[in-house]
Amino acid sequence: MSDPIAKDFTLRRIDPWAQVVRLCGAGLLRYHRVVAEGIETLPQEGAGLLLPKHHAYRDILVEGVSLYRYTSRFATFVMKRGLWGILELSGGVKVTRPKDVRRLKDREQRRAAIQRAREANQEMQAYLSWLYRNGELVISHPEGMRYKNHMGSLQKEIVEHLLQTQETWGVRVPMIPIGIEYESYTIPGSRAYFRVGAPIWAQALSDLPEVVDMLDGQLRRLSGLD
Repeated sequence: MSDPIAKDFTLRRIDPWAQVVRLCGAGLLRYHRVVAEGIETLPQEGAGLLLPKHHAYRDILVEGVSLYRYTSRFATFVMKRGLWGILELSGGVKVTRPKDVRRLKDREQRRAAIQRAREANQEMQAYLSWLYRNGELVISHPEGMRYKNHMGSLQKEIVEHLLQTQETWGVRVPMIPIGIEYESYTIPGSRAYFRVGAPIWAQALSDLPEVVDMLDGQLRRLSGLD
């Protein structure tokens, strides 16, 4: 079998679908008044890995609508399996998380599921590498799940994969921390803050611990959690 990272792809996102989802999201977001800060650091062109804080599902609307509003660009979202297929058409790739597999009680089923997940995640990583090399934006929530009003532990895999891609392909991709903060989840017209931090650049895989620490600190500060 050929190395999956060397595979070539075509863009899976269908931009007309992404536009429809964006317009629907913009309508839903009228519930909040989005306040954007630091938008000058959003990439206007070229590849980038956007790493937002994750409180609630509505974060995805805030991120996608705000990104397009200030850059006229769509992104590919890394999302858990089980979300609606339309999100794939509009720019989503699915990752199988360890906890999704651990739910299976039968040992043989769990073993088979682990193997399928490993192969699917390798394919997903190869596609992400292709996206970076072709100047696309990727959005991934580094906590791996929702943590409302507090920080969860950061999962290093998405950052580690980017650093490996940089070393393998000789590309340089900025990591952009994004803080999300809600004035209220229940009051119509309350503010939702979308705060973009300074880009984080890394040279080598050995920079991973420092990058994760820096990212954690920026996400806490930008989300009002420090």
